[in-house]
Amino acid sequence: MAGMTGSLRPRRARRGQSMVEYAIVTAAFLGFTVLGWPFLTQLLNALHRYFQSIYYVIQSPVI
Repeated sequence: MAGMTGSLRPRRARRGQSMVEYAIVTAAFLGFTVLGWPFLTQLLNALHRYFQSIYYVIQSPVI
């Protein structure tokens, strides 16, 4: 019985450690997403303006 209890404890510790690691990675991912959201929206707006200006120049008549 003593051998079985000793073999079960490392498994519980590993499972607990992996759950903590998953929680930390998930929290970091969501945190970076929330912090990076304003930058991402500004980047998309800038790209939209840039491509609109390129299409305007391409479609403008040459005089």
